[in-house]
Amino acid sequence: MSEQRKISIVTCLGKKYSGLLDIQNASLRTTDLLNSPNIFWKNPNEKCFENAIQLYDAHLNFEDSALYKKYEKIQIKLNEVIFFYDELQSITNEQEKIRASTMIEKTQEKMQTVNILTTVVANSFYDVTGNFYGLFKKKASDKFLPLTNVKIVEISKKEGNWFSKKINLPHGFIGLGNKHIESAIIG
Repeated sequence: MSEQRKISIVTCLGKKYSGLLDIQNASLRTTDLLNSPNIFWKNPNEKCFENAIQLYDAHLNFEDSALYKKYEKIQIKLNEVIFFYDELQSITNEQEKIRASTMIEKTQEKMQTVNILTTVVANSFYDVTGNFYGLFKKKASDKFLPLTNVKIVEISKKEGNWFSKKINLPHGFIGLGNKHIESAIIG
């Protein structure tokens, strides 16, 4: 029995898709779902791209509020995702909390802070600061880097001038597309 989770996906400056994603197990983090080599599809016959997800009841918004279009369903290539976030404050499943604590204790992973600049897309990029657990090198080999306590600043060039704008997130968590990381400072 599959369920759905609300997710928001940013593919370039001011362009955000929001909708419902099919999930096989509600106790899994969205980052784990999207980093999986076999992303769950309720109906695999609808798949147009190998490396994509399908959102249902999706909205494409510009500049956080201007609705451009609604879609019954739409497929988004994962390599186009700069970052995503979901509406979950936390995974409340006690087994997941125990698993996470055990993994941190077993691997002796420490929380680290990273500052990341993304690649420039359409005269814009993101300055992202957040925390992660484990080795950055290992996390950078996944499709998405899970970051908590995130602060994002959108930097854009318009009419020859650079502007910055703080991005507000519902819970301070994102999955940052590793393909879009240009540089990083750890510590």
